[in-house]
Amino acid sequence: MPEKSGPSESPAPSDLPRLGPRSINAYNRLARELAAFNYVLRHTKASGPVTASTLFTLNGLILSARRLFRRHPDMPVFFPVDIGQPMTLTDLNILVARLNAASLHFEERYAHLQGKLGRAVRRIG
Repeated sequence: MPEKSGPSESPAPSDLPRLGPRSINAYNRLARELAAFNYVLRHTKASGPVTASTLFTLNGLILSARRLFRRHPDMPVFFPVDIGQPMTLTDLNILVARLNAASLHFEERYAHLQGKLGRAVRRIG
């Protein structure tokens, strides 16, 4: 007898509709921005607090992620950061790692997205 999937389980990728062109473009923009953050965080020796302009850019990334993930209740929710408060590089690394993990999880759901962010992360890693 086949097992029934419970309400807490994620739907299989084949059960999900394909993303439309606008969502695919939004995801591609998010993946490129995340790749840029990953590159800078891994390949530079930055020190000190993160500047307001970087936090403003990060908030744009968070807004994009929120729009993409809002219809998926099992995806994490990201809140904008206060650009008036300094952020440490450690906090920025943690937030970017969470965005990466959520984006890769989102990518796994839709077969036509698979590999875009993963390739970018491996290429700069």
